[in-house]
Amino acid sequence: MRGLCSLADSHARIASFLETELSRAEAVHQSIRTRYEEQFSELEATRSQMHQSHQLISTLSTHRDQIRGELARITSILHPLRRFPSDILQCIFETCTQASEMPLAVAITLSHVCQRWRTIALSTPRLWNRIIFSTDRNSNDIRAFWEWISPRVRNVETTVQLKDNVYKTSLGLHNCPLTLIPNLVTLDIILSEIYLIFEVIDVKFQVPPIKKLIIRNNSSDLDEITKLEQEVFIGWRLEKLLDRFESLEQLDIGDIPTMTQSPEHGRVFSQIKVLSLGYTGPLYILSILASFSQLEKVSFGHVETVVAAGQTPVVHQSLRILQINSFDDESWLPFLSCPSLTALVTASEDPHHFFNFIERHPTLERIEMENCEGLLKRLTEIAPQIKHMGQSGSWTDFSNWANRGFHEPPLPSLEVATMMDDLNDLSAITFEAIVRSRALPSFHPQSLLHPSLAPLKEIHVLIKPESLDSVILDRWKATEYYHSAKKRFVKAEMWDDCEEIILSWV
Repeated sequence: MRGLCSLADSHARIASFLETELSRAEAVHQSIRTRYEEQFSELEATRSQMHQSHQLISTLSTHRDQIRGELARITSILHPLRRFPSDILQCIFETCTQASEMPLAVAITLSHVCQRWRTIALSTPRLWNRIIFSTDRNSNDIRAFWEWISPRVRNVETTVQLKDNVYKTSLGLHNCPLTLIPNLVTLDIILSEIYLIFEVIDVKFQVPPIKKLIIRNNSSDLDEITKLEQEVFIGWRLEKLLDRFESLEQLDIGDIPTMTQSPEHGRVFSQIKVLSLGYTGPLYILSILASFSQLEKVSFGHVETVVAAGQTPVVHQSLRILQINSFDDESWLPFLSCPSLTALVTASEDPHHFFNFIERHPTLERIEMENCEGLLKRLTEIAPQIKHMGQSGSWTDFSNWANRGFHEPPLPSLEVATMMDDLNDLSAITFEAIVRSRALPSFHPQSLLHPSLAPLKEIHVLIKPESLDSVILDRWKATEYYHSAKKRFVKAEMWDDCEEIILSWV
């Protein structure tokens, strides 16, 4: 019994202890629950505040965007550009397209800005009249393009360039309905392969009467012409092209190495005023000049010349500009006389061959040629009337004439000097010496102008493409004379792919 009583007391104490602990645990649990309910209530309130704050942000953001949109519309309405007269906008649009290599893309962009701009763009045909078109597409797309562009160019003079971005056996010229262009003046064709020249003279290629034709070969290597290709070109003559385009006044053929011309045809193409032939096969230069009796300007580049046996002198009355980029043989020069010639431009490595020709032509006012020993001295003797002189290489004789064996300044009638900035040829010292000795007016404090001379009207600096990014250019451009000069930047008149900086101090 005692054991049971002792066990009962023990359990009673344990039960009482547990009861006390349970009460404490329940109290703690209730406290935690109360805190949880309070915190949960606070969390719900915070969530409600967050939702209200988000709604406020959304409302304010929407309102802000609306205000900004209204402000943008008001600003655009008040923008001075909206007050520009339509003719001013037309001039701006035309300038944009003329300065771009992708004029149609610019014109399309301008026509999609707003309704007014679109109306102006569509009513400005000169915005669309320089067409660069790739023929590597199907005939339906080609037809659709020309039907789309035709009403936009209206009746203004139009230039069309046709090219192919992929090399293939056909250029697809016959798919281009150029007769849809009301006033096509210039046609520029870029051949991906030289044998595609036959598509140009194919009667399937319908072309309205044009004034200027340019044909260029885009083949990667002109020297690798296979015998098979040469055989294909047997019978190809310059006169075939002229028969195809009877209305031409200007013809520019570049890099067609297998083109030839026969001296026996005896025909006269009096309508051609400007002729340019580059990198062709053997040509009878004197025969060409005789055949093109009304030429005013002719340019030969990398041409293989042939002088016919028993050649008689040729007198060309109308030729004013003769440009010869490269010849292996100048034996034809003594046979040629041009009473109206005013400009001679040559890249011949030995200008001495031209001295007799220059002396026989006192009408010459402009000469551009490679420099050689004694060039300026000889030109001063045989052509003192020269007003425009250009040469590559050193101009030391020109600026330091007193120490170079001259008794008087060279070329006393000179008005314009063209210098070739061929990488390291034009130094700052040379440039400054020329400006001080010939370009600065006599009243300028740093002028060294001889009393018998008038200052040069202009100095032209010819920049070759490979020189455009050269740091060497900074040497003469950093001089005070360059910064003080009046400047114009233009494309070179006589040299393809070159730029000219025209400077003046008078």
